[in-house]
This record gives sequence, structure tokens and C-alpha cells, in this order.
Amino acid sequence: MLTDAEIRSLTEGKTISESLGRGNGTLLFWRASGAIQSYYRYYKGNSPTLILMGRYREKKSTGGFSLLDCREKAHEWARLKRSIAPRDLKEYLHLQSEKLAAEQKEAIRKAEEEASRGTLADLLNSYIDQMRIDGKVSVNETWRSFQTNITKPLPHLLEKRAKDITPDDIVDILAPLADRGANVQMNRVRASLHAAFVYGAHADYDPTRRGHKRYYLTGNPVSLTRKDTSAENTIDRILSDEELQDLYLNVHKTYKVGIVLSSLVKMMVATAGQRPQALIRTLWKDYDFKRRCVSLVERKGKGGVRKHVIPLTARLIRVSRVLQAHNGDLPGPFYSSPDKEIRLDTLKNVFIRWHEDRVEKTRQAGLPEPEKFTARDIRRTANYLLTDAGVRPEDSNLLQSHGQTGIVKKHYDRHHHLPAKRAAIRLYEKELSRLLTLDSAVFLT
Repeated sequence: MLTDAEIRSLTEGKTISESLGRGNGTLLFWRASGAIQSYYRYYKGNSPTLILMGRYREKKSTGGFSLLDCREKAHEWARLKRSIAPRDLKEYLHLQSEKLAAEQKEAIRKAEEEASRGTLADLLNSYIDQMRIDGKVSVNETWRSFQTNITKPLPHLLEKRAKDITPDDIVDILAPLADRGANVQMNRVRASLHAAFVYGAHADYDPTRRGHKRYYLTGNPVSLTRKDTSAENTIDRILSDEELQDLYLNVHKTYKVGIVLSSLVKMMVATAGQRPQALIRTLWKDYDFKRRCVSLVERKGKGGVRKHVIPLTARLIRVSRVLQAHNGDLPGPFYSSPDKEIRLDTLKNVFIRWHEDRVEKTRQAGLPEPEKFTARDIRRTANYLLTDAGVRPEDSNLLQSHGQTGIVKKHYDRHHHLPAKRAAIRLYEKELSRLLTLDSAVFLT
């Protein structure tokens, strides 16, 4: 058996070996140039085969294998050589090395894939970011809904991979809302989650998102959960002629409803029910009094952000002049400060206070309490007035910005259908003027 002193005494180009027993091969050391390398040697027929084990450690301060390490490794390979016979050891070790390298590569790939798999939190945050990019009006409401119904009560779900979210997890999110009878809110949370998973399914194959988290979704877990169809019945509240006349002529007299908010209500009526958020966003530079039109920015619906031009009637110009006198020094008619528009939820307060005033008046007069209505009912009522005025459904849709999507709309609709809109709003204004000038006695007949 070799000693460390014998191995260290090797001169350059010389070898020294130790037999491992008959048929087991040899442990060989070779100082080829500088460092000593250790090998396992065996014969295939009359031809020697060398397998490198590694560098021999000449000093404790240097790297490499000790004599004992080399001897144990050589005996291990000798045993392996016998067990795999008649296969060649060197070929076998080469194949095993390739297999191990492939397995390591696959393990790294899987680890990287697993690290790239987005959690539910990643999915919801990415969906909210996309809503902001798309200019969706409901982005803040959706974000608050996720915070209230998922982030705070069920934080453990946020850490779960999006692909592992099950219908049972969705039920866990929705059940507390159902338990407290908030079925309308439950349906809205369900709809937002459904939309988020639809977004995630397409996001994996969006070339603009390369390098982002992926979700590997194979289905939408929200689809299997039940929607409460009875929670949101079709809303069909239409203001009567008397209600609309009373609102338009007297809303500015309501307690704590100022010029700006009352003018917003009048503008909603006079523009044939335009969405209040679109009106609130307008700037003074969007008003072209010479051409008698105003450009709104619509963000609602599947068409994305788009321009919607509304003709200005004499009535709308009068309302605009009132707003100019009040807010002419601000960027737009519905701004409360140089960098801030009024909040949409303040409009809700207008209708709450309007209803409270009417309830008090009817109570004092000993009459039945009037039915409540909201800002949304204005748009629906205006749609009915358009029909009563003889406006064609397609022109009514144009005026109210229904279904204006698609490539033709985006690239070829340069004049924004202004002639058709002008004709429609003239008919509407005629019907509105008739309604607003009716004697109150007419409503009693």
C-alpha cells in the first residue's frame, strides 16, 4: 500500500500505483505537470482505461482528496465495475453523469418555473394595474373590494398559487357576503374575480408581458360558483314627467346642493343622460362653443378609452355659462380645486338630499312618500325620452355612447357621427322642452 510520502515524492511525468486486488483495478497517481492527479485504472482486454478521480491533496492547506479518500473512491468504483459487468464502467459513469446533469437542469427549470408562478395576490395586483392602464372607472372600487373581502379576512389565500385556487376558495370569499345578506355585493365581487382570472389566462400569452409572473391557469375557478340571479333584478325605474320636471327645475334649491352639483344634474338631463363621470372629467378646453359641441372621454365598456363628442344645445350652453361664472378659473366646470375634480360619490348625496326634501314636503302635505330614484335612473329615463321623441335606436345608442367599439370606430370615425347626434339631440331637446314647460295641473289629469 502506498504512503503519502511516496506519492508526494513523485517527479514530473512519473506515476505510482496501488493494486486493489485481482480483477479490481488499480489506484494510480500521476504528476503530469505540477499537481498530482488521482485515477482509477482498469483493463478492457489488454487496453488500460483511466478514470480521473481528482487532485491529490499534498498539503492540508491545499485543496483536493486525501489518500484515504482516493482509496475509498477507487474501491467504490471497483465494486460498481463488478456489479454492472459486462457494461463498461467509464461509459456507465459518463451516462450517469449526463443523466444527473439532465436531472439537475430539469430541477432548475422546475424551480424557476415554480418561482415564476404568480400567486393570487400577484394576479389581483396585476389585474388592478391593467384596469388602471385601461382607464377603467371602477378600478378603485374593485381594489377596495379585493382589500375588504380577500386581503384582510383571508390573507392565506393571497399566498396560494393562482393556478391552485379552487371553487371552494372562491366560495370562502363569497360566503361571508351571502351570510350577511349582501347578495348584490357578492355578485359584484364574484364578477371582479371572474374577470381577474380571465385576464390571467390571457396574460400568460401576452408578448408584452414577457418576464412577468405567469399563472398557468387551466380553468376559471369562479365559473363553477353560483351567481345569485335574484339579487340584481333588472332595474326599470323611470322618472315620471312630473318627477323629471321637478328635479330639473328645483334641484338647485335642495339643502346643501350648490351650483356645481345642481348644474351637473341638469347637464345629465340636458345631454340625454350622459354618464356623470365623463361629464365630471371634462375640461374647459373640451368645450367648443363655436362648433357647439363638447368632447367627453368614455372609459366604460369594452371599447376602452375613447372620445365621445356631444352637440351643445342652447340649454346646455346656458348651464355651461352658469358654471363658467362659478368655476371659470379652474381647469374644468366640475373641478373643486386646480388639480382636483369633484368626487363622483358627491352626486349620490345630491339624490339622497333631494329625496329627503321631497319626503318632508309630502309628509307635511299628508301625501304618500315618493319613490326614491338615483343618478342611474336619469340615463334610463333619458333613453325613454329619446324613444318618445322619435329618435332611432341606432342614433340613440350613438348619443348615449352605447356599443361604440371596434376597429372601424377607432380608425375611421373621424367626425364622431356629429350630424346624426345633432339630429337626435334636437328631437330630444324638443321633447324635453315640452315636458319641462308643462303646467303642473297636467300631471293631475
